[in-house]
Amino acid sequence: MKYNEFFQITIDHQYFSDAQMDLVLIPEEQTLQFLRKQHFVVKHTSKGLKVLIPLDEKENRLPVIKEDDTLSFNVFPTTSGFDEITDTSMIDNDSILFFTNKGLKNDSKELVVSGTTANMRKNGFPVIAKIKIELSRVNFDLDKEPTLYQVVFKPKTVKWKYYILSGIATTKLEIKDRDAQLTFGKLENLNDIPDKIATALSLNFPNKQLFVFESSKAIHYSDTARKNIQLFQNENMIIKHLSNPDISDNGIQIIKIN
Repeated sequence: MKYNEFFQITIDHQYFSDAQMDLVLIPEEQTLQFLRKQHFVVKHTSKGLKVLIPLDEKENRLPVIKEDDTLSFNVFPTTSGFDEITDTSMIDNDSILFFTNKGLKNDSKELVVSGTTANMRKNGFPVIAKIKIELSRVNFDLDKEPTLYQVVFKPKTVKWKYYILSGIATTKLEIKDRDAQLTFGKLENLNDIPDKIATALSLNFPNKQLFVFESSKAIHYSDTARKNIQLFQNENMIIKHLSNPDISDNGIQIIKIN
């Protein structure tokens, strides 16, 4: 039997810098039964899966696709911590992400996202997203590239704040990004700002001067460290690579210098 690629689903979690993500895409049981009955073939890829459709000897599509034929898939993490790195602000706390090609514009690849409910687990991990593909909306043309759908998970973002403790005589500190992608502003009049961390540091280190710098925009979480964020004093670089705040620290980094 001949086959041709019908469509492909790729998962793009923008926290991860390469194709190796801690996520797996699994067809639901009812979908598996439908695929077997219609002689479709599912092949897993490094970032998702592809569905192949059977053809007859004249390379015509064999299965007759009805208006209400749908395929459903579940996305499971393979490690813990998905909630810590993923932006789920668009759904309620008791919901999971739901992706579908319904309402998708013809020139768009990114599936429409909303929320739904589910209560399933695989290898001890709960389902984190559902995907529903309406087959009647999949474009099938042997003369064109197969339909590619993208499931995009956006990472959480947070403004970075550097609290720098230094000697009383320290002046003119600046944070610069050598790659010119990020900018940091020095927060002035700290006594007028309700900042519990700044207050605690000032109380615990009375013989130190406190400088606070904040990024001008929220920075997305990433598994790759941002390098070349540098600390200058009087135009002289004193730290070549400032450490990135850890995810668990909510964008906060405390640094002591002489």
